[in-house]
Amino acid sequence: MKRSMCGLIVLAAAAGLGSCGGDPTGDQIEQGQQVIADPSSVFLSTGGSEFVVVQVLDQLGNQLPVDFQPQNVGPGITVERDTTYLQTTIGTNLETAQRFIVTGTSPTATQFDLVSGGVSTTIPVKVTPSSTDVSLSNAAPAANEALVVTLPAGYKFGTGADVTVGSDPGITTAVAPDSSSVTVVLPPGTTGPVTVDSVAVDFVPGVLFSLATTDTVTVGPATALPGTGGAAFAAPSTAPSIPLPAAGGTTAIYDVPDFTATVEHYYRLDVTEPGDYTITVDWSVGSDVDAPVCVSDPTCAAEDFTDPTVSGNQPETGTFTLPAGTHMLWVEDYAGDAAGATISIVISRE
Repeated sequence: MKRSMCGLIVLAAAAGLGSCGGDPTGDQIEQGQQVIADPSSVFLSTGGSEFVVVQVLDQLGNQLPVDFQPQNVGPGITVERDTTYLQTTIGTNLETAQRFIVTGTSPTATQFDLVSGGVSTTIPVKVTPSSTDVSLSNAAPAANEALVVTLPAGYKFGTGADVTVGSDPGITTAVAPDSSSVTVVLPPGTTGPVTVDSVAVDFVPGVLFSLATTDTVTVGPATALPGTGGAAFAAPSTAPSIPLPAAGGTTAIYDVPDFTATVEHYYRLDVTEPGDYTITVDWSVGSDVDAPVCVSDPTCAAEDFTDPTVSGNQPETGTFTLPAGTHMLWVEDYAGDAAGATISIVISRE
């Protein structure tokens, strides 16, 4: 009688499968290790801190035990392991991930490595400044004396560059061709620490900062420009001459006209280069000050003064096409309530 072999074949096949193990992906575990850092780069301010969480995954996405150590830590930062992260109730930590605390100690662009066994990752770090050092042309300028503020290497003034002393912003009249410094005229009598605005840092492109400094400035008290008062439609000899800018430039002065004695004050504009001049007049006290210009008629009857600087706006701003010659700016306390005011006159030219 012949015995059937079918049952034996089936049993042998089953035994063969059993000998291979039950996980067809077993040989892939812990293969193709990949370091995952969150975030993969750090951006923080001086004195600030940020967490970086790091783990290792195999090619199947399984978390593997890790023991990362920070190495090659660059200047301007510190890196410490956060021992409270994934801490258990028995005082140990889960081994699947670790967290590090990155602290910025000084402005820089740097990096550090995290190494665990045979794997590592590099974390770029940028520490932005919160303050800077500057150089001052004069820490105690007189009223209407220009102050030059120069930034350190690696810093440049950007669009809208300005300097503030205490809480009082200055008037920027010039920016150096290489943007390393600005020239400003500050309000008379102001004093306090210097803040520089719209500052670009070479390792943080596209970002402008407002930075405190350790420097202080004290500006001399306001003094009235001679000849600002007088009868209406005064002759040019009784009015002070306001400096006019070259093309693309700006000039600025402050004055304390005696609006108690007379509500009308005059300033002479001696134009040697005809062109479009934008004149802006602002004031510290009062509800309505007007600032029209009389063009090419220094005796200037009322009808000779032109808009658009006769309105209820503060500040008053207008652009005037001025030919060569002597012209008059008439600053009038139209509302009659500007006694004691400090006024600023800013003139820019296209």
